[in-house]
Amino acid sequence: MNNLFYTRLAIQNLKKNSAVTVPYLLTCIGSVMMYYIISSLTVNPGFARMRGGGSMAFILMLGCVVMAVFSVMFLIYTNSFLVKRRKQEFGLFQVLGMGKKHLARIMAIETLLTAAVSLVSGILLGFLLYRVFALLLYRLMKLDISWDFSFVPEAAFACVKLFGVIFLVILFYNIWQVAKARPVEMLAGKQAGEREPKAPWLLAVLGVISLAAGYWIAVSTERTAMIIFAFFIAVLFVIAGTGLLFTAGSVTLLKLLKKNKGYYYQTRHFISVSGMIYRMKQNAAGLSVICLLSTAVLVMLSSTVSLYVGLDDVMRNRFKRDYVVTVYDYSDDTAAKTDGIVESALKDAGETAKGLVSYRYVSFAAVDTGDGYEVREENLADYNSLDYLFFMTLEDYNRISGKNVSLRDDQVMVLADGRRYDRDTFSIFGRRYDVAGLKGQTVEDGMDAMGSVGSLHIVLPNFSQLEEMEKKQAEAYGEAKSRPIYYVAFDAGDGKEGSARLYKDLEERLNGLGLTCRLESAAMERGSFFSLYGGLFFVGLFLGTLFVMATVLIIYYKQISEGYEDKKRFEIMQNVGLSAREIKSAIRSQVLTMFFLPLVTAAVHICFAFPMIARLLALLNLRNVGLFAVSTAGAVLLFAVFYGVIYGVTSKKYYEIVKR
Repeated sequence: MNNLFYTRLAIQNLKKNSAVTVPYLLTCIGSVMMYYIISSLTVNPGFARMRGGGSMAFILMLGCVVMAVFSVMFLIYTNSFLVKRRKQEFGLFQVLGMGKKHLARIMAIETLLTAAVSLVSGILLGFLLYRVFALLLYRLMKLDISWDFSFVPEAAFACVKLFGVIFLVILFYNIWQVAKARPVEMLAGKQAGEREPKAPWLLAVLGVISLAAGYWIAVSTERTAMIIFAFFIAVLFVIAGTGLLFTAGSVTLLKLLKKNKGYYYQTRHFISVSGMIYRMKQNAAGLSVICLLSTAVLVMLSSTVSLYVGLDDVMRNRFKRDYVVTVYDYSDDTAAKTDGIVESALKDAGETAKGLVSYRYVSFAAVDTGDGYEVREENLADYNSLDYLFFMTLEDYNRISGKNVSLRDDQVMVLADGRRYDRDTFSIFGRRYDVAGLKGQTVEDGMDAMGSVGSLHIVLPNFSQLEEMEKKQAEAYGEAKSRPIYYVAFDAGDGKEGSARLYKDLEERLNGLGLTCRLESAAMERGSFFSLYGGLFFVGLFLGTLFVMATVLIIYYKQISEGYEDKKRFEIMQNVGLSAREIKSAIRSQVLTMFFLPLVTAAVHICFAFPMIARLLALLNLRNVGLFAVSTAGAVLLFAVFYGVIYGVTSKKYYEIVKR
């Protein structure tokens, strides 16, 4: 037998199994196309020339990494459906006299053909659609087109490397599956797993506990320092709980339904429950993957849409004033020079400062012991009890608030930023102060604008106590100490060109101070924020599309596999007198249960995740919970409609198979 024979046989096999190979091939092409596009955007030199381009390139690079990891897992996972579907075919070849070495040769040619078509078609389509996606990205970033859209060899080479390795792994996996199985086992491959599983009560209980733990962490975590770490812990618990409940919990539930005679012995329930219970392990794996992918799509779409649509809210939260000057020294001389620089720059620009705010402060992290605050470098890792403390003088507070509050030397005023501080005293560095007043509104500052939610602002009686606080935290933290700050913020002008001139003038004058300074302008930074959040929105849409594509393919393969496995069973039912209407009713009951359970579970996941994601968005300066709620509801509704369309198509295909 020569190479031409094997090639013809491989092509014939691919054509014969087109119901499963064509969707798989289209998915491979789509994955290559999307990876080429995002890789091309990542390496494009145009980002280096734009404001905020570094953030954009970094986000796209992360998108590349996520796509690469997901492509490896997804294509290998979906390939397992094809192998299982074709095991009987491979067994028949061996019974007819073909050796495993010959089968390996055929599979190698099939994989080579699939890889060649996927890479060539995917890279070509990626090149053709690259301009469309680049234009979309530029529109999201509010930028003019500034580079060409030629072919990117680096992106094509990255596709060949990544997907070449994936197809090689798939080939070795397929050969190993055939090599380890006997012909008789492969001939019975479709009937594998027909033994009824036992109800794994322990695993079901562990699934409930794991899911409950994830939900509890999501709704109960409030401290800013803990939120990101807690989010990943909650995600791990929810993933584990979802897998265990779909695998063990579903079998346990079906066993309970089977024991309910009144329910189980209704015709449509008898067929669906008895059919599902025999293959629940295989179904559960697919269902849990579909559920997790659906949850990922909903989280990405709702959060990235909220960030992009709510950019004006983000800018208002991030920049309390048009211009913010931060000087890392608060001596009288530095304060006077900074005030003079701001005044002269405004005068030269012909502008007048509006809403000017200036004051001195010290801020640092401390651990809440319940009786006071402890400041030690080793305590910085105790995120669960960490608070951010912001100290300023009574003189500055009265000046910028327009009030006339008075404090004794042993008193402080606590501004609690929406948090309850119901203690009568405030203790730190071995000194106890009486709390003279509690205010719900904090003073604006750089840390607050950057999303340091839950910080405490403490007003001290005089400047000498502020200096003492700064020295003690410097002794406690050493190299990790915070530096004292003189803060100036004001509004001025309304034109972008004028803002650029004033910004440049201020920057040059501040550089002459010889101190570490930071100058921020809302108008100048707006482009950077569009780059950041536009990039997040783009990557969210991109990855969401990839996950939806994966969800569709897994659902399709699951329904095809279910249809072929149920065909024999429904033939028996027809032979014993089951009508076509009863068969269709039973199919609808089974498909509805299996199909919409992942969607409903994903919706429950997103509901419990909502408070934590809202807090994460607050760290990115989006505190418009109403906007996030609308985006989440819209994402769930849109995805549910799309999911329903998939249900209509696949249930029809399922019914066609079992009726043949």
